[in-house]
Amino acid sequence: MSTRSPLFNAPVFLGSAFVLMGLAILEKFLNLFGWTIPFVDVFPRQILDWAVALLMFEIALSIRQLIELRLLDARDAKPETRTGVR
Repeated sequence: MSTRSPLFNAPVFLGSAFVLMGLAILEKFLNLFGWTIPFVDVFPRQILDWAVALLMFEIALSIRQLIELRLLDARDAKPETRTGVR
């Protein structure tokens, strides 16, 4: 029996991406009325780009873990014995 490392799906990246996405939506909504968030010095589109980059990194990590998990399962699976009976 092999020891498996625990699955890791980077919840920090996922949470940060959703916070940035919410910040971009809020900033765009405030820009419609001529207001702005004082600590945001970039366009909402750039904030949204950062959120998408974090989400893509999260997806890449998740896919890598799924592939690794499948490879480990395939390696640990015992080959079936064929008896010739169908």
